[in-house]
Amino acid sequence: MFYEQHFLFMLLYQVYFLTNGGTELYTDVRRNSLEEAVKLCLASGMQGIVSEARGIFRHPGAVPKIKEANLSLLTYGTLK
Repeated sequence: MFYEQHFLFMLLYQVYFLTNGGTELYTDVRRNSLEEAVKLCLASGMQGIVSEARGIFRHPGAVPKIKEANLSLLTYGTLK
């Protein structure tokens, strides 16, 4: 039942993964790496990634990979 509701929710609403893009360290590796964020989004059917802007500037090579994966990329932070 949970998975059916989860799937329906993602069909109705765009779901994004929030990450700092590696600008801070967390025990959850998905929050420490843009590459891991891409893997998670693809595996779970998320629309894209919301990253702290400094993470994108530190790892600009991630942008083409995110685009190739057909994911959206949004940024936040003081550098935006």
